Amino acid sequence: MSNQKPSASRSLTKLLQTKRVVTSQELVKALGSRVAIKRKADAGELVSLGSGLYASPSIDPFIAAVVATARHYPKAVISSFTALVLHKLSDEAISQIDVDIEKSSMIRNRLLRVHRVTKSRLTGITSMKFQGDKIKIYDVERTLCEAYKLDPAGPVFFKALKRYLKTYPVKPEAIHTYDKALGTQTLLHLQQELADA
Repeated sequence: MSNQKPSASRSLTKLLQTKRVVTSQELVKALGSRVAIKRKADAGELVSLGSGLYASPSIDPFIAAVVATARHYPKAVISSFTALVLHKLSDEAISQIDVDIEKSSMIRNRLLRVHRVTKSRLTGITSMKFQGDKIKIYDVERTLCEAYKLDPAGPVFFKALKRYLKTYPVKPEAIHTYDKALGTQTLLHLQQELADA
């Protein structure tokens, strides 16, 4: 005899329609047991994101991972390549969500690539509306400076710089501030790009 509740499939469908990303505890309430969760995952009706988080198979895995990060790791700041993609400064394929957390904190989840940074590096944090959720992310100028740090004067940085100039109002003061904080030279390259245009 199955441990699954008779209306489990309906409960799961309703839960995934309303939340899209759910915890194993929420699934146990809806399905009745962890065995039922495993069965649904094996049948492709659920996608495991790691560390007790699951998503609807109808949601893009990247979107599910970003939503899960925002909901379940509210102190984490989306950073690095993930922030570049979300700000449309890059179209890199993302296999893990990059997040920055304070050095004294600890997060473990296979869906995240965690960067532990000093408190002074946690600057330029903003919130962005994403798929109906608010996500904590570095602002676009901070993200552009991080692109320089990731790939000094390389293709990742120059693609991000060109997209920034095409898409966003230029904020040289903000970039100068982040250059000083991060030890980057983004403003210099931005001015050169504007002079060459």
